[in-house]
Amino acid sequence: MVPQTLGTLLSFLALVAPGIVFELLRERRRAGRKESAFREAARVALGSLVFTTASCLLVLGLLAVLRLLFGIDPLDVARLATDGGAHAKSRFWPIVGTAFAVLLVACTLAVLLDHLLARRRREVVAVRQQTAWHLVFRTDRPDQSVPWVHVHLVDGTSFFGFLRSHTASGIPEEREIVLEGADLTYIGTPLRGGDTPEHKLIGDRWSRIVIPANQIKYLRIQYRSLATDERVPARERPRVLEAQP
Repeated sequence: MVPQTLGTLLSFLALVAPGIVFELLRERRRAGRKESAFREAARVALGSLVFTTASCLLVLGLLAVLRLLFGIDPLDVARLATDGGAHAKSRFWPIVGTAFAVLLVACTLAVLLDHLLARRRREVVAVRQQTAWHLVFRTDRPDQSVPWVHVHLVDGTSFFGFLRSHTASGIPEEREIVLEGADLTYIGTPLRGGDTPEHKLIGDRWSRIVIPANQIKYLRIQYRSLATDERVPARERPRVLEAQP
């Protein structure tokens, strides 16, 4: 029972792991695209089949070289092909080790092919499947700093405040952003009616403000040091193309 269960696990990994590794690597350099689950699964399966077949040929070739040059045959391939299960039980661990070697070589081939394709196509940047909000509020934020945000609404009013939280993903129109701080400021149409546009500090009366994304025209962000409250530059990072929804 144990060999059969382990063999099933290794077979499953050999069928999907190399293709998944290759697809994950390729997604770093191309924008995500919508496609059916069947097509995605078929591409992963086809890639795994190619890499696993090539890996099997390489590993079996290495075993053949060991057998011819040194007389070493840990699997006794000829007997395994004729005797089957009985011989497999006696050579259980060598078979398991060979299966892991096949899987490891297959995944290595996937990594090497991705690297070769990237060099051939001169793909020098990565593509991240992240929202712009996540990048400016998390990835680009320097250590020991907090984003100071100017939210300009579609009706022309504005709010300034420190970022409290935001919706990291999901449908863009359903996201929200929360501002806070003693310097939370409102600029624009009077909050309580009137004719004169207001420029009002509201942080002394209200703790936070929640703004839906469908009311936002644009955002502007500074990063301020937690220790000195001075503006600090955004974090430097490698060139990245962002695939944003």
